[in-house]
Amino acid sequence: MQTTPIRILLADDHEIVRVGLAAQLGLLGCYEFVHAWSLTTLLQAAAQPPGCDLAIVDVYMPGMGAGQGLASLCEAHPHLPLIILSGASTLPHASQWRRWPSVRAILHKSGPLDGLRAAIDLALAGAAPSPASIALPAPDVWGHLDALAALSARVARVARLAAQGLSNAQIAGELGLSEGSVKQYLKQAFRELGVMNRTQLSLLLNTTPMP
Repeated sequence: MQTTPIRILLADDHEIVRVGLAAQLGLLGCYEFVHAWSLTTLLQAAAQPPGCDLAIVDVYMPGMGAGQGLASLCEAHPHLPLIILSGASTLPHASQWRRWPSVRAILHKSGPLDGLRAAIDLALAGAAPSPASIALPAPDVWGHLDALAALSARVARVARLAAQGLSNAQIAGELGLSEGSVKQYLKQAFRELGVMNRTQLSLLLNTTPMP
């Protein structure tokens, strides 16, 4: 039985980024890509049948403005999951974008490809019409960089192991700690990084470039 490819709308004004990203993601899953390079072509591509399952959008393409273009896309296609991908060093409007339910992740272009793949999987899971699906709030990568750098070495190590999927008992054995200490370090990491659970922690740490 042939698997129906997932249609991903890649919107970036640099062709080399779109083509390179499509080539790399094509090695990781059954994807079909639609390309856009401005707000106009983005809106046109999103409206074109049969539609797309997910959009990966550079918010600083021509015509996007200071978030107005993204707002137009969200209003026209509220059920289209979005991953914001940018190479900018700062995103002053990120907190505003996070309030839109369709925005599932905010990633930096210098982040690892596996992190983008994880964000794609989570975004698609959140968009699925299933009672079990959970739409996670988008991690504000730039807002967390200072917090990541400020973590103590022990808290950062515990957080990294938890993000890799290790249980509290496994982390305790790895670092020679009690499980109670691991729980306390994790609570501290959650609080300082502004995440609520291990899933959000994993998404943040696996998609954020290290400071």
